[in-house]
Amino acid sequence: MKPSTACLQPDRYGELYRVETSEHLAIIDASLLKLEQQDTRYDLGDCIATIFRSAHTIKGMAAAMGFRPAENVAHAMESLLEAVRAETVQVSPHVLDLLFDGSAMLASCITENQHDLHQSKSEAIRELQRKIDVAIAGTIDVATPGTIDIAAAGTIKVATALTSDESVSKPTHQVVVRLTEDCPLKGVRAILVLARIEQLGSVLTLEPSSDAMQQNEFDGVFTILINSGAGEAHLEQAILAAGDVKSVAVSKPATAGRTYDRKESIRHVRIDVRRLDVMLDLVSELAITRDRLVDMIAAQDGKEIGRDLGRVSLDASRLVTALQVEIAQARMVPVASVFDRYPRLVRDIARDLGKEVHFALEGREIEIDRSLLDAIGDPILHLLRNALDHGLEEAASRIAACKPAAGRLVLRARRDRSAIVIEVEDDGRGIDRAKVAERARARGIISDQSIPDDSRLLDILSHPGFSTANSVGALSGRGVGVDVVASSVNTMGGTFALRTTPGAGSVFTLRLPASIAMMRALLVQVDDETYALPAEKVVEIAADDDSSIRAARSSGSIELRGELIHVRSLRHEFGLSDHEGENHYAIVEVGGQRLALAVDSISAHKDIVVKNLDTVRGSARWFSGATILGDGKPALIVDPRSLI
Repeated sequence: MKPSTACLQPDRYGELYRVETSEHLAIIDASLLKLEQQDTRYDLGDCIATIFRSAHTIKGMAAAMGFRPAENVAHAMESLLEAVRAETVQVSPHVLDLLFDGSAMLASCITENQHDLHQSKSEAIRELQRKIDVAIAGTIDVATPGTIDIAAAGTIKVATALTSDESVSKPTHQVVVRLTEDCPLKGVRAILVLARIEQLGSVLTLEPSSDAMQQNEFDGVFTILINSGAGEAHLEQAILAAGDVKSVAVSKPATAGRTYDRKESIRHVRIDVRRLDVMLDLVSELAITRDRLVDMIAAQDGKEIGRDLGRVSLDASRLVTALQVEIAQARMVPVASVFDRYPRLVRDIARDLGKEVHFALEGREIEIDRSLLDAIGDPILHLLRNALDHGLEEAASRIAACKPAAGRLVLRARRDRSAIVIEVEDDGRGIDRAKVAERARARGIISDQSIPDDSRLLDILSHPGFSTANSVGALSGRGVGVDVVASSVNTMGGTFALRTTPGAGSVFTLRLPASIAMMRALLVQVDDETYALPAEKVVEIAADDDSSIRAARSSGSIELRGELIHVRSLRHEFGLSDHEGENHYAIVEVGGQRLALAVDSISAHKDIVVKNLDTVRGSARWFSGATILGDGKPALIVDPRSLI
């Protein structure tokens, strides 16, 4: 069945539909997990009501879009939840499984986003409906499909498109809309109602304002003044079809209301991330031009360039910097948008493995650049799977080791200076260093007989294809877990660390830059070239003539306030001859190790725009990117990790 002509346009509202529906699915999964875990902090009735509201909202949005499969699944879930609320069906593991299956089916329907799904999906939906019908009735013969007649239940006829004759005369109507009391996100629902109404005429006034609606600062009742050729019945039916509408009253206008202006202030809008990428590229180029302008004016010191030009240059520089910061902030989103995917995944994997797991999320509010947010999803999933499969023991083994039967798995985010730190921690068996070393020696990865420390252990685990599993399973055994994480983190310009204690568990730590587009850098000179060092990795700078430093030439080290630090000369690394004069040192720290990078001189700290650098296969991996300096010359960004 094709959607009626008055359904929302999928190409125009499809992304809004997918985003909102995904948010409600996350709410459903979170509430189902609370029910399944029998968390006493949450009231059973409140959880059921929350799930019901989200399912009801999804059904209304799917109906408005004309997506019947998703509408059918949501309605079937509603029916089961209504039976639970009426206490004719008890919350049991079987009922929770049906609701979890319904949530997964909705997610699949949303991903495919089609009116007519392929035959296998349609059959799966009908089978889910049959199982739910059986659970509700309790006496239906399971051999006889007892499908719910979704088409006959609650389908709303909506107004057809206006003909050209109907649109000749457009009288003014006053429309009072009252949303249902249990409508979640009333502001979003009101905006969807407005979108439906705007297809039928011109909105003249709106009370309260759309700004108040966006902030949910209204009681669910709003009044619209509209010029429309549609009749009162058509207007009423179109609004009711938007879902979560309790009543609609259409009448002649009484008094003028607040003028409706689509341009009025809206605090939150959805923007395609590609537009933010373009804006960031443009402002980055503008920042480079700003630096060139500032340097050119500084070079004219003492010459007749005029005070006004200098002031204008400073004002422009300040404004460009502010714009750069604001766009960078606009790209920042909470890690919750990725973290909230995992509770359901952890639950399903733990069930497949037959393990009891308490999963906790910490630091969901920490913000990270959108481009990094998309990139961290798979590495985190690999680490969670690794912890569930290899780290956490079965209940019997944990009890024998005097541990709680249920393992603890934590995914946390925190901020450390300018970096974002993400940790995956478990209280499982830890990593068997001897077993890893034995397998590594057998594969020729290491040759000595020592037991590896945490750093070397991670290097071994990150070796492509390395695995300690005795057989290949659905989750692991192919050696494509830790090495994928290490590679992804390296690409993002971050660091990867491990801390493990036998019998107590492991912590994998990802340390990432807050943004990969811009960063603070220390500019250094080597010969006639300028290079950039990530300021986040530089902990101190020093020179040969500093009183706190003492050279230990024979060992290729310097002694800084009693600490012996190994020296790497960038001149030697780049194949250049020694220069006459004193050395300057940038003390960098990577993965807990300190290194002194010897350079000719140190210029300044500066915010730089990071550009991707395409290198030839097999070339030295000293550089992680490039930038353009204020004088228009390029500078390579040195990756300190390549020198440790």
